[in-house]
Amino acid sequence: MNKQQTGFTLLEVLVAFSIAAVALIALMNIFSNGIRLSTAAEDYSRASILAESLAAQVGTEYGLHNTPANGTFVDRFKWKVEISPYTVEDVLLVGKQPAKLLHWVINIDWKEGAKKRSVHLSSLRLAPNQSR
Repeated sequence: MNKQQTGFTLLEVLVAFSIAAVALIALMNIFSNGIRLSTAAEDYSRASILAESLAAQVGTEYGLHNTPANGTFVDRFKWKVEISPYTVEDVLLVGKQPAKLLHWVINIDWKEGAKKRSVHLSSLRLAPNQSR
């Protein structure tokens, strides 16, 4: 009687496990990169929101006389606000009152592992001229 045996050989099982292990390692690498990039995107979003919040306070909380101002947010994000006069040749008129331009710069810095990350905002804001 000649019976034919069915099933897998040990070599076929080892090859199948090796292929599955390589695929699993690749998938784990993809997922860990996705989580890392998601965390980085969340950090950039937080820093941008903080910078926009600080920008809204330019002219009310922060002016020429009390900058540069700096601090720390959530013990991680270090921020700095700098305001300086912006000179133009012509005097700007708002209604009938003279006005001046303020140039403001906001920097937010934080560390992500060993890497230093930052968000930088800069713009001009119209402010009443206090010299008259």
